[in-house]
Amino acid sequence: MRQMLSSSKAKRAGLAGAWLVIAFLALGGAAAMSVDLGRLAIAAQRCQDIADSSALAAATQLPYETQARGAALRTATANHTEGTGWPVSCSNADITFRGPNGTINDLTLGPWAHAMRVTTNSEVDYTFARLFGLNSATVSRSATVVRAPVEGIPIVTMWISHTTSLTPYRPINMLMADGPHYAGIPGSFGFLQEPTGCTADWFELLQGYGLNAQDIETSFVNLGDSMFAKTGLSVGEFKKAFVSDGGNSRMERGTSGEWASDTAGDCQPDNPRIMLVPLVSYLGGTGSNAEFRIEGFGAFWLQGINQGKKEIWGEFIRYDMPGGDPNSDLTTDTGIYATELIQ
Repeated sequence: MRQMLSSSKAKRAGLAGAWLVIAFLALGGAAAMSVDLGRLAIAAQRCQDIADSSALAAATQLPYETQARGAALRTATANHTEGTGWPVSCSNADITFRGPNGTINDLTLGPWAHAMRVTTNSEVDYTFARLFGLNSATVSRSATVVRAPVEGIPIVTMWISHTTSLTPYRPINMLMADGPHYAGIPGSFGFLQEPTGCTADWFELLQGYGLNAQDIETSFVNLGDSMFAKTGLSVGEFKKAFVSDGGNSRMERGTSGEWASDTAGDCQPDNPRIMLVPLVSYLGGTGSNAEFRIEGFGAFWLQGINQGKKEIWGEFIRYDMPGGDPNSDLTTDTGIYATELIQ
């Protein structure tokens, strides 16, 4: 009887030992599998980070395909091994370009939009999964950037005829009163009233200084909006806003501090000398009832004023800002664009 009990205890001990071995193997396998999954997760995030940065680099060169591809590839190459054991690759074949009216990521582009999709790849070597014949896996992540025209901007309270010939980086007289277009509108001096409901006044919008978030939000105008002329102005008022106001004018701020080295062709997007001006058609009326319709927008680099001749000189520039609509059905080039990163 005693011998039978000893045998039974031995069997139970043997079974417990077997289950213990199985448990340890399972725990070890789970730990090893977590290492593989962790490596995949890190590689995936690494791929996404580089895809995002490469797509944003491409955005700086859109709408030009060759230049945008080059910018994306340079960024991917510069970052492919930084801070990680898994190199991330991106070749020309991993980059897709779409022009106006094309489709990318199920998004149909409007007639002035461009997009680029960048895909990055990383090869991850397995550890535990090798027991099952799996040696490695390729992780891929993509990012798409869209450059599209802007249909609304915070207004600078002056107007330029939409029929004016605008050539990038060629100076023009921005003050439309007395010509070259819509000359002789009684009471119009080339400026617009502030939008209805705007919390900033005319001078603050013209100068672009001291505006809070509500001022900017309520100063937005859009294509097709009607605006009315601002009357009763003197040269001294726009001179103060543009060139001489104790350090607060556009020229004074835009040529000092962080913007001191900016030029029309190489400037920071927040330089005060950049003026976003409505391009309009004259609908009729005189004085403060002279009505204009916004047909587009233009970005101009303020060069200065000629007070004696009532001239405001600026260069038409290309400009990118937030808020573009990739599906916009605009029929003309506004000159002002926005970029957006989409996954």
